[in-house]
Amino acid sequence: MKVYLAGQPSEYDKWKESFREVKGFDFYDPEIDSDQSSSDTFFPQDLKAVSEADILMANPGLAPSEGTWIEIGYFLALNTEKPGDRCNRLIIIWDKERIPWSIEFVKKAGIIVSTVEEAINKLEEIRLEK
Repeated sequence: MKVYLAGQPSEYDKWKESFREVKGFDFYDPEIDSDQSSSDTFFPQDLKAVSEADILMANPGLAPSEGTWIEIGYFLALNTEKPGDRCNRLIIIWDKERIPWSIEFVKKAGIIVSTVEEAINKLEEIRLEK
């Protein structure tokens, strides 16, 4: 199964490294797997990868994460039948320090967890369901 890792770059948070140890998945990390030198290259490459992903793992972190939210919305639109549907293949790591004003809205989109460890557990559950 293909998993797209959306979110904070490694220079701010090393969260993606934990996923390298998880077996049975093909991870797409935009920092490694696409040309990040320009939005002319990474925007289409990353959205193509989102459209090909079976699962989207998102970590918007604490900093503004507009790109991550675009990827989340695109994945959600591609993987639900109608507006308002919840996607059980969308996992969002919601840092407890993040301003909570939108959390109730975000919970309606997919699976919300607080840590990378919880995210890995949810990923394993999804694999077992397949």
